[in-house]
Amino acid sequence: MLLSSLLIDINAEEINQETDIKLDKVIVSASGFEQDSDSNLRNVIVIEGSELQKKGFNSVEQALERIPEINFVNFGLGRNVDMRGQGDKSNVAVKVMVDGKSINMLDNSHGITPINSINIDNIERIEIILGGGSVLYGNGTRGGVINIITKKQKENAFSIGIKGNGYNHHKLGGNLEINMAKKINEKLAFNFNIEGFNIDGYQEGYNEKGYFINTKTYINPNEYSDLILGYNYFKSKNTGSGYLTKAQIEDNPKQKGNSESISSINRPEITLDYHYYLNDQWEFDLASFWQNQKINYLKDVSTMGFGGMNIPVYQDGSNFEDTITGVNLKSKYNYKNNSYLVFGYEFANHDAKRTSIIHYDVNIPNVFSINHTMTTLMDMNKQSHSIFALDSHEFNDIFSISSGARYEYSLYKTDRNYISKMIISQAPKNNTEAFSTDNKGDNIAFEITPNFKYSNTGNVYLKYERGFISPSPAQFVNKDQKTQKYYSSNLDSETFNTFELGMNDFWWDFYGINLTLFYTLSKNEISYLGNPHSESGAFWKYYNIDQTSRIGAELNLSQSFLNDELIFRQSLAYIDAKISKGVNDGKRIPYVSKIKATAGVEYFINSNLSTFLDLAYYSRSKDSGVIDENTGKMSKNSWIKDYALTDIGLAYHYKKLQIFGGIRNLFDKQYYTYQDSVNNQYLAGNGRNYYLEFKYAF
Repeated sequence: MLLSSLLIDINAEEINQETDIKLDKVIVSASGFEQDSDSNLRNVIVIEGSELQKKGFNSVEQALERIPEINFVNFGLGRNVDMRGQGDKSNVAVKVMVDGKSINMLDNSHGITPINSINIDNIERIEIILGGGSVLYGNGTRGGVINIITKKQKENAFSIGIKGNGYNHHKLGGNLEINMAKKINEKLAFNFNIEGFNIDGYQEGYNEKGYFINTKTYINPNEYSDLILGYNYFKSKNTGSGYLTKAQIEDNPKQKGNSESISSINRPEITLDYHYYLNDQWEFDLASFWQNQKINYLKDVSTMGFGGMNIPVYQDGSNFEDTITGVNLKSKYNYKNNSYLVFGYEFANHDAKRTSIIHYDVNIPNVFSINHTMTTLMDMNKQSHSIFALDSHEFNDIFSISSGARYEYSLYKTDRNYISKMIISQAPKNNTEAFSTDNKGDNIAFEITPNFKYSNTGNVYLKYERGFISPSPAQFVNKDQKTQKYYSSNLDSETFNTFELGMNDFWWDFYGINLTLFYTLSKNEISYLGNPHSESGAFWKYYNIDQTSRIGAELNLSQSFLNDELIFRQSLAYIDAKISKGVNDGKRIPYVSKIKATAGVEYFINSNLSTFLDLAYYSRSKDSGVIDENTGKMSKNSWIKDYALTDIGLAYHYKKLQIFGGIRNLFDKQYYTYQDSVNNQYLAGNGRNYYLEFKYAF
């Protein structure tokens, strides 16, 4: 587990590198430009890539879920990263970026942010802004921003690594990595990283196999400019066996589920970043990128109840495609010591395609038969133009203030086609429906953050931020139950106001403290009615009505003894996330735990060997229950049980050899990563598992 020792509080100027809470040399996410970590006015969590490796994580998801302020939410289609209690809105309210470029999906109802398409062994660090970031990063930052910074290797290097992992009942799976970097001369260098993996899941029938390719070419035509051309590719084939019932998961959580699926993911990406230093005060950055993700369901078989029978339902051939083309042009003007102005323009063209195929057969001899295939084709596009400015000004050694604004204008287009081919007892009954809509909208975000430095090591800040979550193209289309016709929803963007109070300090040369209190009020929440899979005819409605509130506190502590040979860490994240207007007024937001607490100790036995013990507790939360198709009222929300996890590990370094090993979920605690109690569907979290990694640099 990554605990509070990995939190880098960028406001504490006097905390030196001999402490547990360290100052990183540079961060990017605070201003969009590399800068000294102590020159920003807000807290940014920084997780070093070396810490990720030490813990033996196989994926970005596995690493992030150990962070005190981060949770994961699964509302039926996969796990999405969540911060500050977004619940089932986490895929549209937490922005995830790689080197400053968003990877969130456009299709809100099916989009799972593809964090596991990022090679964890190619990460230099992860920067996290909790709660906000709208001025610099625009739409969908209510929960916060995660910026994954990949490695930049310009010097000659060659290394090879092998990682093994497994469970008590499984054969060993793992990863094989080769990393190379070559410096041609002072103006040209490149690096190449390839890693293959073949990993079984905790549940029988689950397997992931594939590979990552990451390349960068560095061109430095002169001392004032540099250019980086990157190409990344991710490919995987995933096999799953589906949900278990409550009885099954309590009897044996490792057994195969009641369905079968095989899917493939292909994700290429091309990036081009150009940076130019005009002089000591002015610098410019031009970033452009293209990324594409295709998910194909090669086989997907589940069951549904029909007249007391379990009927196979096939979704073979269904697929999703998401493509983003973007340009970000920005400039930074350092007009005085520790004061700067950032301004720029951002363009994004985001396209999503969905092909949904559902087929089933019912055959009762001498009574009747049904052969039914439903195909939905969707083509969704959102084109956004944004201008933004952020000013950070230091008035004196005690007081500084950051303020900024963003204007975003978006154009939407959605084409939707539905084709139903049904044969009932050899009598055809076909139906087709097509609909297109064009929409546009604009949004404004702004923030102001005064900061007071009350001592050489401590400061306190206040923040007010107004941000927005704009609708996805799919949400602009509704379907009427009676007429079975599509129509426009005419939605407004969700807006949120966040008030935050934070302080941090370092006392007595060994005790670090970071405390944040926050309150977020969201208006015009987009709600949903209906049943797109109704046997009497699909129908749904998106509309603005609800309001939500989130109030919470985040506390991180660390203590360092014996010249940093012994380090203790503790953290507590509390959040009360409720619906505060509408038919569900007063109800808890599903899938949000009120408390996440962590504790850990790390001991450096000598300069080559260290060991750690980490604990994490996750309090219970509510599942989605039943939502009335006509009113949207929630009911029968069952509790998802709380759980605690324990990790232990060792790290050994000798010259060019690195060895890491450990056990996650040491006491084999059972918990759920997905729960739908109404439909009796569950997925088990990983039981006790082991890892061992060797890496050698030539």
